[in-house]
Amino acid sequence: MDNDRLARKQTFRERSAKGGPPGIAFPGTGLYYTNGQAYTLGVNSVYERLTGLCGDELVGRNMGELVDKQYFDRSVSLMVLKEGRSIVIPQHVLKTGHKVMVTGNPVFDEEGKIILVVTTVKPLRRSKTGKPTLPTPPNHLVEIPEIGTVVVQSESMKQVVNRAIRAANSDATVLIQGDSGVGKEVVARIIHEYSPRKHKPFVVINAAAIPKELFEAEMFGYRQGAFTGARREGQPGLVKSAEGGTLFLDEISEVPFSSQVKLLRLIQNKELYPLGSGQPEKVDVRIVAASNQDLARLVREGRFRKDLFYRLNVIPLYIPPLAKRKDDIIPLSSHFFNLYLERYKLKKRLTPEAWEELLAYPWPGNVRELQSLVERLVLLSPEDKITARVVARELEGQGEHTAGPAFLDGLEGSPTGNLEEAVEEFEKELIRQALKKYKTHEEVSRALGIHRSTLARKIKKYFT
Repeated sequence: MDNDRLARKQTFRERSAKGGPPGIAFPGTGLYYTNGQAYTLGVNSVYERLTGLCGDELVGRNMGELVDKQYFDRSVSLMVLKEGRSIVIPQHVLKTGHKVMVTGNPVFDEEGKIILVVTTVKPLRRSKTGKPTLPTPPNHLVEIPEIGTVVVQSESMKQVVNRAIRAANSDATVLIQGDSGVGKEVVARIIHEYSPRKHKPFVVINAAAIPKELFEAEMFGYRQGAFTGARREGQPGLVKSAEGGTLFLDEISEVPFSSQVKLLRLIQNKELYPLGSGQPEKVDVRIVAASNQDLARLVREGRFRKDLFYRLNVIPLYIPPLAKRKDDIIPLSSHFFNLYLERYKLKKRLTPEAWEELLAYPWPGNVRELQSLVERLVLLSPEDKITARVVARELEGQGEHTAGPAFLDGLEGSPTGNLEEAVEEFEKELIRQALKKYKTHEEVSRALGIHRSTLARKIKKYFT
């Protein structure tokens, strides 16, 4: 082994000893990291299982060398470094005979140079004919006018976007359902931008933001003297502002029950009745609605009109939570990271362990939470190198501050030594007592107020 490779390997080991790979297996997703010169920084245990290769024989070696020595038939990292974009290819691991699907994601510095390639690795699925199943369009990154780059990596999101694009050419109503923060408005904008209405307004109305007593006046407008306090000249309403374009009704479940019949009339007859007017007015809008509630359940409970639900649900789209489409986490993180580095003119990088921390987290706030975290990491991390410890600290600090665990009172003695040693001694004893008190790691992590990946890393640090 040459001296340069030994130095690179030692650097990686020192980093691992300090930050420590979390030591957690992420079901089905392998990770491979190279720097901007195509030298291998590290792999995770899932990668080793999927490919049959040992990370120890890869770390510190250049991808060109590994291809030349027939470890791989080709390298997505080299392709990403050459083309400067995300690339998805099937890969044959010649050394072991395994075949996988790999996605290389570039991370840029403030000058636009690639400083890291994060590659996700999945088993290579095959069709009934025995041929590899390649990713279906649209590709990993989709450029949408007026929106920018949309990351589409997981099969479930590819299906959603493909379905949205197919729906765009009609005027049929679309109902997008999914948890808060999954990207319902982005999908609605895709529908608008791929439709013949793309040059007309795209108007977003959040039904929950309009007071119930003012809903009809705000939505459908009113005539002079319609109610006390009404403007003398009346008001056309929000629906009219979308004339010729697309009306995106977010949180449709919050539309007052008494107003739902008017919304139904708008959809069915393309007409509305302003308050104070007995004459209908024709309006040309395409309706796209969204909800983070199960509308079918609300119908069964009598809280949402059945006829309105059926009119909205002509083309249903469901966006899964981010926790159920882990293939999107690394590409999304990479996209947001590059976006904010460029926006704020900063030069920072995430360590391989930090990327794994992002992949391990369940993301209850979905894409919105991920984007906020990445922006916070870029802005607030004091060092250019963002470690797993920094990511974990930011993730743990997102919730409200609460009192310490009840078993804190059981700690005995006082730590000695310098501050860092004292903190580690205290932390180790705290974890030890929590492990004694609770049966599962999930209960321990909940009691300590930390994520399970953080707990696993600390157990490895202190007790193995």
